[in-house]
Amino acid sequence: MKKENLLFLFFLIPSVLFAQPDVKSLEPHSLTWADSIYQAYDNRKITDVVFAMKELDEALTIFLSHKEICKAARIQSWRSHCYNVLGQNDSAIFVAQEGLKFFNKNCDSLVLMSIHVNLGNAWLSLGEFDKVKDLCEKSLKAWNKKWPYSISHNGLYTNRAIALAYMDDQAGALQAFRDILSNAIEENILSDEMDAYTNLAAFFCMKAESENAKTYLDSCTMYQKLAISMARKMGDKGAQLILFSNISISLRDQKKYNEALNYLDSAQVLVNEIKDLEMAVAIANTRSECLYLGGMPDSAYKTMRIFQLLSDSLINTEKVRAIADVQEKYESEKKEAQIALNEKEISKQKIIRNAFVGGFVVILLFAVVFFTQRNKINAGKKLSDELLLNILPEEVAEELKMKGSAEAKLFDHITVMFTDFKNFTQISERLTPSELVAEIHSCFKKFDDIISNHNIEKIKTIGDAYMCAGGLPVANTTHAVDIVSAALDIQQFMLQDRKQREKDGREIFEIRIGIHTGPVVAGIVGVKKYAYDIWGDTVNIAARMESSCEAGKVNISGGTYELIKEHFICTHRGKIHAKNKGEVDMYFVERAS
Repeated sequence: MKKENLLFLFFLIPSVLFAQPDVKSLEPHSLTWADSIYQAYDNRKITDVVFAMKELDEALTIFLSHKEICKAARIQSWRSHCYNVLGQNDSAIFVAQEGLKFFNKNCDSLVLMSIHVNLGNAWLSLGEFDKVKDLCEKSLKAWNKKWPYSISHNGLYTNRAIALAYMDDQAGALQAFRDILSNAIEENILSDEMDAYTNLAAFFCMKAESENAKTYLDSCTMYQKLAISMARKMGDKGAQLILFSNISISLRDQKKYNEALNYLDSAQVLVNEIKDLEMAVAIANTRSECLYLGGMPDSAYKTMRIFQLLSDSLINTEKVRAIADVQEKYESEKKEAQIALNEKEISKQKIIRNAFVGGFVVILLFAVVFFTQRNKINAGKKLSDELLLNILPEEVAEELKMKGSAEAKLFDHITVMFTDFKNFTQISERLTPSELVAEIHSCFKKFDDIISNHNIEKIKTIGDAYMCAGGLPVANTTHAVDIVSAALDIQQFMLQDRKQREKDGREIFEIRIGIHTGPVVAGIVGVKKYAYDIWGDTVNIAARMESSCEAGKVNISGGTYELIKEHFICTHRGKIHAKNKGEVDMYFVERAS
């Protein structure tokens, strides 16, 4: 079975609304306030993600300051969930791993399981199916049958089943999905039952696409209709909208265009009510296809024009949102810096006043202290400047020092590279923590040296993943060639490193490298620990190039290939399915030409 995209799979992102916590009578940002937030969100299902993230961030800071470590771990699980909903998979992974660091033997074990679910959700989105399978099986093995029913239990089973489906274990995946359905019916959990029908529909749709069998399409449609029935029973309009859209795609593939259009009409009513621009784009696209294939080209053309207008609106909305989020953080950072400066100035004035009142001897003593402190400040400033340049590009660091903030920028054309180690989870289990850190440090240190030689900016590392980009913060026209040259250098280093590891009898590290070119928004995030980061679909596609790569290879998109084809010998892999991106032209880079 091909590893096609399971269009309808729910990664157990809950859908029940919760009311805003009533905290008006409490002291803002106190421990009591944080506890009330904790109780309000405990075992609830997050939908208002923007509102939730602000409160969870504040509660996390309070719990950490009061050493409420177990509650901090649970907060991190919710934050990881929110990042998953927003599609920010890298952040979801980082936050979940931070939650694992907080977790200890005194914490509720169900907190650990919820973190594992959200970590698995993020890995699924990035195509790390072997990691998901290993994590879920390990967690389910540790599950205590005496524990009360939890969405985490169903989440672990669901994530494992999805991973099996993508790993071509058809029998295992089908049995897992059916077990989930039986359990949901037995527990009378309507949302789990709906998700189970949805995932079974996705499974049979995927089999139908790979094996072209009508019986699979019939099973797919049957389970989709059962899922719609459950969504209606629950009154979940968001789920109904997604399911109407999904079944219309299935019916389109079965050439049942009129029936597909009927479901699209139902979806349109809901999308108008919910005001979901992304779903409106998807519905318009499917409608135009059904109309054209159904022999109504004039209507298809009109609908396609609507699709194009909606798509432009969606792109602009996403750009504005990304820039607004970054600018909001800058403003917060600037205000904190101004408050700190005012407090420092007031403190300085008090010291001077007291010095004059104390007389000449005190003034002399103050002068000695002043010059001593000035020397320390100068030394500290030099160290802080060096540290700042170590985490931010030089141009951004200078802007930050001069203005107290740095503006987010839209780059129309850059090249992004992702690297990842194959079977890293299994390798990490065979090494001690110190050995694992030493091995990763050795590789990443060499990667840093290589990209520095090619005028490339390191963005970040997450676990065993390494991300960098060319063409920023100063735009250039050589970014694609620079990145591919660096990728081949990294590939060569890893080949040499493998020979030495085999000779020494050490663990073997095999790397996958993915590259894509396109637009991004770049800027600083955070107010306590600066981080230069990039956002946009280009980043997601680069990650798909890496997850679709073979071990030891450099995989690039068609867009990047057009920019470097005169400089490198490449092998066309054909159109390969990339999760959530459809069919994408991919090439293996063999060598410089």
